[in-house]
Amino acid sequence: MRGMTRAGRGLSLLPAPRSPAPPYRWHGSHLRLPPPPTPCLRRHPEAPSPPGGPGSVPPLRAGAALRPGAAWPRRGGPGLSPRAGRSGAARRGAERSGGMGVAGPWVLRVGLGLGALALLLQGLRGWLACKRYEFQPAEIAELARHHAGLDHELAFSKIIVELRKKHPGHILPDEDLQWVFVNAGGWMGSMCLLHASLTEYVLLFGTAIDTGGHSGRYWAEIYDTIISGTFRQWKEGTTRSEIYYPGDTIVHQAGEATSVQWSAGTWMVEYGRGFIPSTLAFALTDTLFSTQDFITLFYTLRAYTKGLLLEANAFFSTLGC
Repeated sequence: MRGMTRAGRGLSLLPAPRSPAPPYRWHGSHLRLPPPPTPCLRRHPEAPSPPGGPGSVPPLRAGAALRPGAAWPRRGGPGLSPRAGRSGAARRGAERSGGMGVAGPWVLRVGLGLGALALLLQGLRGWLACKRYEFQPAEIAELARHHAGLDHELAFSKIIVELRKKHPGHILPDEDLQWVFVNAGGWMGSMCLLHASLTEYVLLFGTAIDTGGHSGRYWAEIYDTIISGTFRQWKEGTTRSEIYYPGDTIVHQAGEATSVQWSAGTWMVEYGRGFIPSTLAFALTDTLFSTQDFITLFYTLRAYTKGLLLEANAFFSTLGC
């Protein structure tokens, strides 16, 4: 029978050995050859490992094959990351150094930012020290003291006229003068801005009610000369307050903080010199986060903008001359 051989007259039948499959096959009228075998690189188990050092090739795992186009595995073991071949201490050191690598640029950026800020503040300090100012504190104080004791509205009108004579082109016109509420440091008052720039301002200030609070701490010196009423001031680091009367001038130094209190009907002339935007931020903080009186905020910013535009016009006029 097919597939069987007969032994003798045969009591035992064994399967006939199959012939190996031909290395080719017929496909229709064409002869199809099998694909070439994939190259297999194997290291003999008893063969010595290649020496270490740059340029050495790590051994392949026994029985592993390198696919065509594949890269040799890195040192540290086949199929493992470079960290896997390191010791625990080396790996921890690498992780620590990696952490410092991430924090290093952040620390560098913070340091550069602080350095730039310090240079900016130092430059601003130097600019304020050598800048020529339009007004002098003694001038404003003497002018206000000359009208102290009068009705505050009459005194204010006289002061405005005299300032326009002494500083033409630096005092806002009548149509731009407006009394605007000020809420800052817990107190409430009203101001009328006469002059404003980045480094100076002159305004009329007062209150019709008893009020008081924190003076604020900013980068500017402020001089208040009282026309009517009383001004009580409690300086930081002291245990007693002082009361000022019409004709007195109160000086608030840059960086100083005090407690202030005004009686009803207190009106004064105020002159500020320094980095004026720092005082503006204090004056607007309560409006933004407490009263939310955005109409007053608009009035304040509009008055300050008009003062800046007036100063810019005066500056370019002097350049034209």
